[in-house]
Amino acid sequence: MQRKFITYLLAFFVPVILVYGLIEYAAMQLPISTKYVAEYMNEEADAIEVLVLGSSQMKGGINPALMTSKTLNLAGGNQHHDTDFKILQQLIDRFPKLKTVVLETSYSHFELPHNGKHFWKNSVYLKYYDVNNFERPTYFKDELIYLSNPKFISDQMVNYYATKEIMYGFNRFGYDTLNYDGLFKDLHYDEAKISEKKVFKINKIPSAKIFETNTELFFEMLAFLEAKNLNVVLCKAPMYKTFLPQRVPEILSRRDSIVAVAKARFDNVSVLSLETDTIHYNVRDYWNQSHLNPTGAKKFTASLDAHIQNID
Repeated sequence: MQRKFITYLLAFFVPVILVYGLIEYAAMQLPISTKYVAEYMNEEADAIEVLVLGSSQMKGGINPALMTSKTLNLAGGNQHHDTDFKILQQLIDRFPKLKTVVLETSYSHFELPHNGKHFWKNSVYLKYYDVNNFERPTYFKDELIYLSNPKFISDQMVNYYATKEIMYGFNRFGYDTLNYDGLFKDLHYDEAKISEKKVFKINKIPSAKIFETNTELFFEMLAFLEAKNLNVVLCKAPMYKTFLPQRVPEILSRRDSIVAVAKARFDNVSVLSLETDTIHYNVRDYWNQSHLNPTGAKKFTASLDAHIQNID
């Protein structure tokens, strides 16, 4: 009886494990920037001089291939300061030549909740960067990419394997040089049609409580970088002109005040503020209202490069 039961269990679980193994393998073959970034980091860790952190605005806005100094862009979609700090603390010793760390200080970055220990991308960081952001000992399942976010990964797999809708042009730094397919391209960069889009993703909910929590960690991170004798560049990335008037004054004022305090308090901190630059950036530089495309990133990267070279 016991032998039959074990046989039934094996008959059930072995196919399940095999099927999941195939799904996980397929997920691992998806062309994601993190894989390319990890390869570059492992190859060039001893030579990295500039480290970029932040959310998708920094990920898509800074192309390391165009930087004078060896640059590693570890920014990622929906990545906030708490994740940045965890990555910093765990990886910084791998970069003996590191001189400058670039941090995001975009419009509402201080009033959005931190990622926390349950952020689904923690599995991605663990798998590719060997960084544990779970705030606990890790287990085998923590490195399983598909289980980290089944719905999102499934959609990506369908787009990549079935419909072939997604095209990528990752360079060796993990920057997607073909990342143009967004709202503005769909609207053929027609400024009149874009201006009609009154609703888009922008935080309009002030939160003094979140702000207090986030700024406390932010200053802790700045103190950490000061102790490491590293230069810090606080970046306000360019936003399209229709984004600017929709910013909430309360959120904007608090962000600007904290950046000013940081610059005054820390001698190693400088600010690159291009958020309201509507002269050098035009509609064809943007992916949507708050993200640059590779054309805009070429300009933004040049500004960051010049800023850093001026520091050095």
